[in-house]
Amino acid sequence: MTAKNLYAYTLQPVPYEVSEAEQRQVQLMIWRDTNKFSRKAWLIMLALVVLSLVGAGLIQYYSTYSTIMCWVVIIGVVLFYLAKRFGLEWYVKRKMNEYPVPDIKGIRLGVQPHGIVMRQKMGMQEGTATIAWKDIYEWYSSPEFILVNFKVKAKGEEQQGAYILPKRMDSKNFSFKTIREHLNETVGAAKSI
Repeated sequence: MTAKNLYAYTLQPVPYEVSEAEQRQVQLMIWRDTNKFSRKAWLIMLALVVLSLVGAGLIQYYSTYSTIMCWVVIIGVVLFYLAKRFGLEWYVKRKMNEYPVPDIKGIRLGVQPHGIVMRQKMGMQEGTATIAWKDIYEWYSSPEFILVNFKVKAKGEEQQGAYILPKRMDSKNFSFKTIREHLNETVGAAKSI
């Protein structure tokens, strides 16, 4: 290992503190990413509107019910869009606020060739855990943070966890460039939010 490569890793772990607001922001961004309208939903909504307009135009001479049905379908599609786009987000924000967010303080993280190292002081002792690069199964990259999801075996059971790495942590001692290189090699490309 050359001196240039040595300093791409952590010589001294950096403090890892994530506020409640940052945790909520990441949760909401991930929820928004998974709750987008699919292509199929857009096509169904478009087909309903077009068919109702065509039906109202063709059957207009025979019945006034077709015009009423046309407006009912269009209003239904608009209400569905608004409910899914704004109403559901409002509901999710309200539900998120009902559950407490863990206070993340007193933890230090470091980047090593074998993974991300976590150090936490518990009483008079300091505990150390390593999340190997191979334990990470997906990661997200955004301008504000990197989110890393991992699974580890502890006491015979598989446990899931995640690290939210805010942009402010990117430093000489905790290089996001090095983290991204390892994640690209081991996990693959980042999922964007």
